[in-house]
Amino acid sequence: MTAAAQTEDDDELLAEVVEKSAVGIVAFISERLLLFAVAYAVAGVSGAAAYGFLSVFIRGETISRNLVAGIGDGYTRIVPNVSSSAQQTLMSAGTVGYVCIWIVVAMPVIMFRDRLVELTLLQPRHEAVVVIFAVGLLPFLLLRDLRDMFRALRRIRLAMLVSRVFAPLALLVGVLAISVGGITSSLLNLWVGIVGAVVLLVAIGTWLLFRFTDIRFGSLGSHRGVVQRFLTYAASTTGVAVLELVQRRAVFVVMSVYLSPVVAGAFSLSVVVALTVRWPLSGVNGILPPIAASLYSDGDTQRLHRLYQQTSRLAIVVTTPVFVVGYTYAPELLGVISDAYAQQAAVLRVVLGAQYVATIFGSVGLLLLMTDNERASLLTQVFNAAVALPLMVTFTTGYGAIGLGVAYLLSVVLNNTTELAVLYFRDGLTPFSRQQVYAIALSCPAVYACQVIKSIAGIRVSLVFVSLAVAVYLWFGKRVLLRSVDTRAMRALIAE
Repeated sequence: MTAAAQTEDDDELLAEVVEKSAVGIVAFISERLLLFAVAYAVAGVSGAAAYGFLSVFIRGETISRNLVAGIGDGYTRIVPNVSSSAQQTLMSAGTVGYVCIWIVVAMPVIMFRDRLVELTLLQPRHEAVVVIFAVGLLPFLLLRDLRDMFRALRRIRLAMLVSRVFAPLALLVGVLAISVGGITSSLLNLWVGIVGAVVLLVAIGTWLLFRFTDIRFGSLGSHRGVVQRFLTYAASTTGVAVLELVQRRAVFVVMSVYLSPVVAGAFSLSVVVALTVRWPLSGVNGILPPIAASLYSDGDTQRLHRLYQQTSRLAIVVTTPVFVVGYTYAPELLGVISDAYAQQAAVLRVVLGAQYVATIFGSVGLLLLMTDNERASLLTQVFNAAVALPLMVTFTTGYGAIGLGVAYLLSVVLNNTTELAVLYFRDGLTPFSRQQVYAIALSCPAVYACQVIKSIAGIRVSLVFVSLAVAVYLWFGKRVLLRSVDTRAMRALIAE
């Protein structure tokens, strides 16, 4: 292949990622806004502590969806490379797996609900909510099932709609239904309304799957070799997902055990806000896995390496202003929901730093799985989990919410560093480029300058200054930080 033809192929591949990532980005932003609206509605009607209680169940639902991530990775790795009839068989096998995991999770939660209430910040009156929560996990997991199949088929718009919009929309609809209906806004009634909403959305998602794809539920007895390969891969990646859960999501378990309802609500909201830093990476992660799996299967690791660097560079360049603005106005962002939350601005700033670090490393975890390194990833996560969990407990018991935030940051750094080390030594893939370093170096003085202007001139004047600074950065980014292949992909997106 000539250099010109290679460049053209790279351009087309990056353009596809950028174009389809745009759908994921819009869905991701919609998800953040919906979750922020849920916090605003609950805290505004019932108080800051009420949102803290609700956060325990929202985060519990998030954790349960991470437990089935291995099955979704199995869809992404296997589905693009098999026949239509085999895809239908895999849909049935995967769905059975989701249901089995639901049973494994829900039964202990119901049986030991009194113990769970005793150990966490919940109160005895919440035992009935725990039961409804456990039963209602199934439709949330089925939403994840639909999303994973859509993603494996590269139906990114539908995948993002189901995963990024439907789940938080169910939360908001459930909260609003209780409030508008004049029903007592107890936590039990709120969660009943949420479960009802998500059941309806699962039905809509299933209709979308049957309407816009050729996927149906196939016979489990056919394509045994494909099913065996799928289950073997899913078993390995499920182990990775569970161990990642310990270090990435266990922070919410620690939150529920060691923090008060108000502080837990502030911490949970901080994560909601801080994840906005990942907005470009969230879009990339929606489309990159099946493309990466195809490139790796074809033995084209050089193109995969270039694509990894391109997407990581784009992500960090365009998200740096978001990090700077979020860090500068952390107290005001939390204060929109509650003045009590504004006092935890330092926590939000630390969590923002964690998400910025994660964006620097790009889609390292997904690429590790899409390059058949699931066993090495599993061993890596054993080490990471063994370090992260004691760190979280120790820092939280000693320093409270800020300690938990710092432990969260350290665990993100550890996880991404070890995953990248494995990916580099096995396949030679790295995300770093000179332009990335420039963008990161600019973030520190930008944060300092914005905070100084804010403290001297006040919020209104500082907003004008920050707006001008962002405009200058975007001009500089286009001229210096982005390469020609990046700008061509961006122009293709705008032309769409």
